[in-house]
Amino acid sequence: MIAYLKGQLIKSAPDHVVIEVNGIGYRVFIPLSSYENLPPPGEEMSILTYLHVREDELSLYGFIAEEERQLFKMLLGVSKIGPKVALAILGGIPVSSFKHAIVSGDARLLSTIHGIGQKTAERLIVELKDKITLIPRLQEEAARVRLVEGDKKISDVLEALISLGCSHAKAHRAIKKALGNIEPESSTEELLKESLKYI
Repeated sequence: MIAYLKGQLIKSAPDHVVIEVNGIGYRVFIPLSSYENLPPPGEEMSILTYLHVREDELSLYGFIAEEERQLFKMLLGVSKIGPKVALAILGGIPVSSFKHAIVSGDARLLSTIHGIGQKTAERLIVELKDKITLIPRLQEEAARVRLVEGDKKISDVLEALISLGCSHAKAHRAIKKALGNIEPESSTEELLKESLKYI
């Protein structure tokens, strides 16, 4: 996976940028929220990326903030939500407001985002509520053991456990137990391995 790009901003538009890295121009699709924080063309910049793989296409999506990339990946896990809709959501509402709307079940606010109807808003709430409420509690647990880069490790391990068929609650309990048994400098792989002991 391409985790980030660092190079010269050649072109910027509300929905994409072109960044030259070592003589290669990368087209990266972005949400409007990232576009508003770009430097002028010609300047050096870094952008966090997510490589979306389909049978007939490889597409790069970029984000200025890590919380945007995490939410984008979370949105892709929702049924019938593709990259374009996920970008529209990120561009239509701040991440903190989106998370609050999910946790509070505010379908009306979510349905004000362009391209999101009432039914889609309700599906977002049902499918994301557990994920969004669990992650802060896990991050607090990581802080207690001073886990290096705890947020990203926890997010990655939680995603891995869920992909293996664990429920959100079971994955949460396993990671919480594992956090108490590893060193602060432990890697993502070590946290995952320890978590699997409690599944």
